[in-house]
Amino acid sequence: MVADVGANRFPGELRVALHASGLTLEAIQRRLADRGFSIGRSTLSYWQNGRRLPTEAKSLLAVAALEDILKVPAGRFTEALHNPGSQPARSDLDMAASAARIDALMEGVGCPDGLSTMEQINTVAIAEYGPGGGLRIVRNLDTFRALVDTDRYPLIHGGEPGGDPALIRHEAISGGRIGRVRRDAEANLVVSEFIFDRVIRRGDFHFFHSFSYDDNDQESLLLYALLTAPRTMMILDLGFHPDRLPVRIEEFERAVDNGPDLLVRERTLSPDRRVTFVRERTRRGVAGLRWEYA
Repeated sequence: MVADVGANRFPGELRVALHASGLTLEAIQRRLADRGFSIGRSTLSYWQNGRRLPTEAKSLLAVAALEDILKVPAGRFTEALHNPGSQPARSDLDMAASAARIDALMEGVGCPDGLSTMEQINTVAIAEYGPGGGLRIVRNLDTFRALVDTDRYPLIHGGEPGGDPALIRHEAISGGRIGRVRRDAEANLVVSEFIFDRVIRRGDFHFFHSFSYDDNDQESLLLYALLTAPRTMMILDLGFHPDRLPVRIEEFERAVDNGPDLLVRERTLSPDRRVTFVRERTRRGVAGLRWEYA
């Protein structure tokens, strides 16, 4: 049965949970099968893309099982299905709103399984902000473990609303090269295909080094990482332009993007106008820095 999905928030809730879990659709399909549910990969894909909704009794039972598999609060998916006219709570980190657009861009660069093919072990992001208060450059140094045999991974950059994605680009320094690039002008999103220098076998590690450039220089007020799985180390290092310094900085952590803050700590700039956020043995969720300009 195909249902009206125009205003339903179930697909967005499911996409966010899938990204946060780090599981592939095949892995979820197997876990559902272990619980007695025969749900095809294509059906799971339709559910997260909003092409169809689960409506039959057996499918609704599978949805309840998905809540447990993806470790979301019991009843979240069911409530989203049964309240089609309601909208997810908006926040400065509402990822559900752009998840479908990101999925489409990832498919366009040949990465239909998105972020679920690799597990991020360590990440270092060194960011530089311009005189307009906008994120101009991010240097990324990442170590991953392959969850399946793979030879590519999507690089994602989301600019500030109203910016021009034509002014955003990725550059590969080591570990591979940039392939296809897709842009979403309305959402100011860019996804680039990072093609590895070899096939990375399941269980093997791969290090790659890349840059993101954004010449829009639109004011930005936070930088965060979506932690889809625990990481050994995460470092965010931010440098601010002398003509635009923040007057207040906080580090924060959340279990989900639009949930409440679990931790907030005041931070100050160093003499060289930098602030560094470090976490060891991180848990799943969202963690980063936010600030205010005068």
